[in-house]
Amino acid sequence: MTATAKNSASPPAQQQSIHSLLSPKSNSRLIGISLALILFSFYSLYSYFQYLHYHTPSWDLGIFSQLAQEYSQLHFPPTVDIKGAGFNLWGDHFHPILMILGPIYALFPSPATLLYVQNALVAYSAYLVCRYAQQLVPPAGAIMLTTAYGLSFGVQNAVSVQFHEVAFALPFLCASLGHIVLSRKSVEPVTHLKRACYWAMPLAFVKEDLGITVAMIALVIALRAGTITCIHQRLFPSAALVQPLSQRLLGAVGEINSKDGSLHAVLLLFWGLIWSLSAVLIILPAHNNGGVFDYSDKLNLAEVLSDPLQSFGLLFYPWQKTLTLVLLLFSGVFLWVLSPLALIALPTILWRFLSPHEGYWAPTWHYSLVLMPIVFMALLDALLCTQRFAPLRYLGTKAQHLFAISAQRAQELTRMSFLWLALLVVIASFPSQPLWNITREGFLSSSLSLDERDKQQALESIPTHSSVASDLSLLTYLVPERQVFWIGDKTHHAHPEYVVIDRAGGGWGKSAPQNPARYAHEHFGGDYREYQRFGTIYVLQRVEQ
Repeated sequence: MTATAKNSASPPAQQQSIHSLLSPKSNSRLIGISLALILFSFYSLYSYFQYLHYHTPSWDLGIFSQLAQEYSQLHFPPTVDIKGAGFNLWGDHFHPILMILGPIYALFPSPATLLYVQNALVAYSAYLVCRYAQQLVPPAGAIMLTTAYGLSFGVQNAVSVQFHEVAFALPFLCASLGHIVLSRKSVEPVTHLKRACYWAMPLAFVKEDLGITVAMIALVIALRAGTITCIHQRLFPSAALVQPLSQRLLGAVGEINSKDGSLHAVLLLFWGLIWSLSAVLIILPAHNNGGVFDYSDKLNLAEVLSDPLQSFGLLFYPWQKTLTLVLLLFSGVFLWVLSPLALIALPTILWRFLSPHEGYWAPTWHYSLVLMPIVFMALLDALLCTQRFAPLRYLGTKAQHLFAISAQRAQELTRMSFLWLALLVVIASFPSQPLWNITREGFLSSSLSLDERDKQQALESIPTHSSVASDLSLLTYLVPERQVFWIGDKTHHAHPEYVVIDRAGGGWGKSAPQNPARYAHEHFGGDYREYQRFGTIYVLQRVEQ
């Protein structure tokens, strides 16, 4: 009887399971997961062959690999010799979230591990973009928005220049901004605004400047919750209701306490500001060898405030800045700037373009990565307000009359048109982006060129557990199981057992040493002799006296 009862109950249970798998919610999740996996696979394919062919854009991956290695061995604070012999990286940038890399690197001790971690963060953020978009636009629109985000110029350039800590900001930004966007159409907007606050909080631990971004998120949340409007009315009432300043201040404080969600926004504002100020004024100088924040010269705030008109002009000149701004505008089909969420991009844009260091101005490198979630979530937010913006209202009306459809259907068609445009922008710009290198002959080949085989042999010739200084050619690849210094370090505190110089590369340009042994002697002291030579790569060994 028991067996019969079980068998009779089995078909309904199976049908229920099948129905749950085929439900719209499950299908939406499956689409999001599929897009994330495709992006992860695509970027990981690029990273694999980039790493295989010894392509080293900078020393950053080597630095973060040493940091991950230190954390994996529970060394606090972490010593990163590539930055300088005995350099304490806690005095360089404020990124405590990178402690997460410790256990991951312990399991997979390779610089390539960091590349796949970054790709996973990109993929997960794309999944979040898709899941939030699915609740607001048709499935096809969510797919287009996610694809445009995942293949945007900021993401592509960040992946191509390899790992940087800002990749950890992507999931938190997408989740926080996603909840802000959902609050516009939700029957419980306060719940979403509170969740946006919670998701924004960890951003302060990604990098010192992102605390200011957190503060901007708090302002947008306060704006969306109506807090700023209420505080303004309390502080600046009509002439008939003029009160003493103390009473107005108390009224504003009471408004914050009484309005649900406002206190969360205010606390988030202070959270972000406190962490950024603490990092720049206390934490980083305390761990820095010079007792200062090394990047304080990147932005002269007093000079910016003393001449606002000139500072505004500097946001567009030289032309690299304008190019980056145009790319940002086109990525969000110009519409994203109509959303209050666009304000969140201001801190990053300001410190980049008002800095005298031109490396920040161009659309290359990883500096636009944190802007991508803002651009595309702001685009989604703006598309939900087709009746508020005159151009969108005009397009909706035209579509309604042209296709003889309802106003609601016309609005949906307008939204989809802009999402198509966002995707077309990405497709049109793809040939000029880094990942187009995949189409280049030999990029996806597992065979090594003669130069790459020379690098492989040079790498294998250097004993593990030895100390070695290298140019960019093998810097990153030497990190596991060796103490690695950068050959360009000017502190002269390093005395490596081996020195690697690639006269045809390694970042030397036209200034490669004519006599590598003499260069090693002058730079590190002691005597060096040629230990091995592989093509243009010299491996020098320190001679004990």
